[in-house]
Amino acid sequence: MLEFGPENHVYIDEYEKTLEKLIVDTKPNVKGIILMTPFYLELNEEDLMRRTMDRYGDIVRRLASTNKCVFVDTQSAFNEVLKDLYPATLAWDRVHPTTTGHMILAREILHITGFNWERI
Repeated sequence: MLEFGPENHVYIDEYEKTLEKLIVDTKPNVKGIILMTPFYLELNEEDLMRRTMDRYGDIVRRLASTNKCVFVDTQSAFNEVLKDLYPATLAWDRVHPTTTGHMILAREILHITGFNWERI
């Protein structure tokens, strides 16, 4: 059984500091940065894991705004689809997406970055 300790889990304060450092260190060397929220394929916002991912997602949202990065709310994209689909159809463990789940992520990235669907 895995123990959840520092070697197996990134606590929220470390997550925020690490992500911010990555942004600050990387931004001068690239044209732009796209930040995506973590997600958990569960509509129930009171679910413990979903609530945790939402907290981490709030950090991503704030850091994207503060650092003028493109922000992709993956949880929101999945929430729309989950209104009609059972979570296991997109990720058997609600974490690792199927091909369809990856398509939802890709479509949201393309949408947020202004991809022109009429050009294809």
